[in-house]
Amino acid sequence: MTTYTFQSDARQRYQTSKRGQTVHVDGQSHSVRTLDANSFMTQVNGCLTRIRGVADGDNIHLHINGRACAVLRIDPTRASAASASESGGSSAAPMPGVVINWLVQPGCSVKAGDALLVIESMKLQMTIEAPQSGKLVDLPFAAGQTFQRGAVLARVVAEEVAA
Repeated sequence: MTTYTFQSDARQRYQTSKRGQTVHVDGQSHSVRTLDANSFMTQVNGCLTRIRGVADGDNIHLHINGRACAVLRIDPTRASAASASESGGSSAAPMPGVVINWLVQPGCSVKAGDALLVIESMKLQMTIEAPQSGKLVDLPFAAGQTFQRGAVLARVVAEEVAA
């Protein structure tokens, strides 16, 4: 599931995913046919509509029915990376891959080196460990979800010791 927002209204967010020729937007399914690398055909309000799109990093520029708009991808790994650097240790992905399963749930106490999750990349599975002792507070990716190299996979915040 990926979150997008239109540049004109950043407060409204849309959850999307794609399976085959079907794109799901906030739970509604839309059949999309690829015409070429930048052109697609779908139905909008019962009418066949051609969409042209060009990706530029996390920005997607669309041309639909004579109107242009920009769609921005909200990357959860960047938000997690920023908060991790401010308030605790993070376990970053050494390479792109997919989350196989979580071994620890948020809220649990962990020690540095404890196994947190299993990932797979290029048919190799590896265990990601806690970077420090503390409480596991963030798991930005669900089992089965893909990630890129450097993505924050888990965040551990040091627990305060009572004196």
